[in-house]
Amino acid sequence: MGDLELIDFVLKAALVLTDFSDIAFKVDNFNKSNMMKIELNWDNIKRSIKQTVNLISSFGYSGETLGSNNALIPIAYYLMSIGMPDNFVDSNSTKDNRNKIKKWLVLSLLKKTFSGQPDNVIRPIREIIRENKVLDYPIDKIIEKFKGTNKSIQFTEDDIDEYLLKLKYGIKETLSTLMLLYPSLDFSNKFHVDHMYPKSKFKKSYLRKIGVPEDKLDKYINTINDISNLQLLAAQLNEEKLNTDFDEWFNKQYKNESEKIQYRKINYLPEMDYSYANFLEVMDERRKLMKAELVKILL
Repeated sequence: MGDLELIDFVLKAALVLTDFSDIAFKVDNFNKSNMMKIELNWDNIKRSIKQTVNLISSFGYSGETLGSNNALIPIAYYLMSIGMPDNFVDSNSTKDNRNKIKKWLVLSLLKKTFSGQPDNVIRPIREIIRENKVLDYPIDKIIEKFKGTNKSIQFTEDDIDEYLLKLKYGIKETLSTLMLLYPSLDFSNKFHVDHMYPKSKFKKSYLRKIGVPEDKLDKYINTINDISNLQLLAAQLNEEKLNTDFDEWFNKQYKNESEKIQYRKINYLPEMDYSYANFLEVMDERRKLMKAELVKILL
């Protein structure tokens, strides 16, 4: 977030968190009377924003991967409404509630809900949170409120097939989709988006050398960055893995059958040989397993 972007975000958050009815980002809203109210509320504003940043960091997001700063504002408003408990980010008692916030955030980022006119999203969500009092984050009420509108965060099977499963490496929405698929990871540890089959090996010269047929070379190379070849891997493991061929790494890393079964289950992998000869089939089968999980989560 650049300096100007940060200032704009904090000012917008200040309008929302001080409960002004008009939250439009315009000079008139920063008059002397409003600024005095913001100043009186400043400690709470600052604390709720800081807690929100800590919370979304624990989900695995950073400034570079978030996609929308405005998506933080409803979370900050919610945290302020429940008194910003000190242990919210890491307490076992708030885990289910944190998962509701995380799911709402991921869906909103994937649907780009805050693009265009974010005020039309922030205002109704603030109203729902206000009416909700101090209960858990009202994800179901928010979903219902925007159902059937262009700000809906509901997904269809077409969204899964034509959007989520066609995402590629390096796109912010790819990380959000992988977060849906890896709900049990503890993001207080650092994770990387890792190419299962190493990208560095997918050059025509190398693929020819290991026997990939000429008519499949382009398909191999065009598939390497697909979400079906991506996993979330602990940073240290990823650094150790580097450019190791996937079948070699898998068999070396997971020596007994129970470890292999567990890895395949967590990572949506079919039970088969992960040689280069099977690359396209592995990708097709993994895509089906990922789709089945996304259908379960989203539909």
